[in-house]
Amino acid sequence: MAEIIIRFQGPFIDHKNRLGYYNPMDQKRRLQNAYKTGSVLKSTKSVDTETPVVKASKNQVIDNIEKDQIIGNRVPSINSNNNESPLRGFLKVGSLGGYRKAAKFLLLLGKREASTVLKHFSSKEIEAITREIASIKQIDHEEAAKLLNEFGTSRGRSRPSPTGGLEVAKNMLNTAFGDEKGSAIFKKVIPFNGEKPFAFLEDLEFQQLIMILRKEPVHVLTVILSFLDPVKSSKVLESMTPDIQTALITRMASMEKVSPEIIMSMEEVLIERIRMQGKVITEEVDGQSVLAEILKNMDLSDEGRILDNLSDSDEELAESVRDKLFTVDTIHFVRDADMEKILREFTDTEIAILLKGQSSELRNKIIYNVSKRRIEFIKYEEDALGVMRKSDVDKAMKEFLDYLKDKEIQGNIVLSREKDVYI
Repeated sequence: MAEIIIRFQGPFIDHKNRLGYYNPMDQKRRLQNAYKTGSVLKSTKSVDTETPVVKASKNQVIDNIEKDQIIGNRVPSINSNNNESPLRGFLKVGSLGGYRKAAKFLLLLGKREASTVLKHFSSKEIEAITREIASIKQIDHEEAAKLLNEFGTSRGRSRPSPTGGLEVAKNMLNTAFGDEKGSAIFKKVIPFNGEKPFAFLEDLEFQQLIMILRKEPVHVLTVILSFLDPVKSSKVLESMTPDIQTALITRMASMEKVSPEIIMSMEEVLIERIRMQGKVITEEVDGQSVLAEILKNMDLSDEGRILDNLSDSDEELAESVRDKLFTVDTIHFVRDADMEKILREFTDTEIAILLKGQSSELRNKIIYNVSKRRIEFIKYEEDALGVMRKSDVDKAMKEFLDYLKDKEIQGNIVLSREKDVYI
């Protein structure tokens, strides 16, 4: 025989598994009707009229209702042999919509009442409802009124539009079950507090990330890289030795599921390691530019020797360093006699373009090395050109610097890198 379980305030399920809502004024009437029809005793098995439950007097049951507490949580399902939730019509089995409706209804009740109601659901139902509460942003007035009408209550009508979210779900669980149990349920339902696992690693600079991960075993690295941003993961993978790369790729390809408990344990270890190590201050260094600046302060013979040696091992890298050696400032280091010869090989228009947007020192360096008559033609061309796109001027200057570099490599010009610039 199914046990008589009675709820005297809040949601209830009738003998047809329909949800209703008890109001204090009509609780007795509802129970009296249920008692007369025997709907609270519905069961797939025959009713044993000699059981202590049936022997309980009608008045005793009604007197119990008047106590200010909840005796039970629901009337058993008509079909007690199946695995369906007895909250059919409120929480339909396998129906996400049912759980979402329940979550919204609890939000409308408010935290205190909702927490009381939440206690009487099964563990599976609590987890599903919590998940829905965490994902609900807001319930508008129209939907709220519809839900409250459906459940036959005016409670919550005066409340502002309720909102859900992670914190609301967590607070509701803590109020219902206490901080320890509530937190345990929340972590099970919403692992990592709703964030992506190892999200804190995304904020680290690459060098610091490598220092943190380099001593981790392959099975741990596999899990971490699976959750990191793919671009960052690929860079970490590239920094590993070939044998570790192979092991990581093999494990990653065959990896399926990892329990949240294991991931959280890994996170705790990494967070503690970061805390102990402290934030490593790193700065991205352009090695080629640094080398170029060093070479500028060396004797030209040493510069040439170093670049020649570098070219033997990596010609592309040596060429890149040479490009950084030949900047706009390099023009100042070209001897006047050499500059005069070079400018003869460029047209008035080409020189006029080179002068566009340049400093007065650079303009003087170029103009000083052409004849007075030619200066007039160059200025005329510059005025005729008018406003030009910066990209076109930069392109012309790049071609001029490449020409200087070729001449310097061939030994046709000599650069004199002195601290003072004479114009």
